[in-house]
Amino acid sequence: MKILRRIWEVIEKVIGIYLPCVTFLIMFVSFCIQIICRYLFNYQFEWTYEFTVIGFMWTAVFGACYSSKIRDHVSFNLIYDRLGGKGQALMSLAGNLIIIVAFFLLIPYAVEYISFMDIKTTPVLKLSFGVAYAPFLIFLLFSIIYIIRDIVLAIRTLFGLHRLPKKEDAA
Repeated sequence: MKILRRIWEVIEKVIGIYLPCVTFLIMFVSFCIQIICRYLFNYQFEWTYEFTVIGFMWTAVFGACYSSKIRDHVSFNLIYDRLGGKGQALMSLAGNLIIIVAFFLLIPYAVEYISFMDIKTTPVLKLSFGVAYAPFLIFLLFSIIYIIRDIVLAIRTLFGLHRLPKKEDAA
């Protein structure tokens, strides 16, 4: 069991930390090359734009995986913070159930769209759009896993077996 936990932790770090760092670096370097060549040498590489766009998409999606893990996403806590432990658990449970149903319903459509886009390629690099958009499926799967974790915690809190973690507890 410890080996599986360790493997999962490595996968989480690769998907949530290392990939966004690498894709951001690729995006940033491509952007700098594009700017330097365009304004200093009056020459424009065509591949830099595609690297920048795909790098931005991948950075945002993989970064969102990590954000979901540590519960550091945008939230509006005006009412939630005023409730007690069981009220927060009930509200968390209701919200997470809505999100998880929506994400499960979204999976087949996302797969269909990515499969459809797989036949098209980018103009310069000839990279499949399916590859460019595939990280969205990874985001959905990781988000579902983290939402299931939060649903279990909310249920355990409702039955007095656990307390809901604060934002500071997630890291």
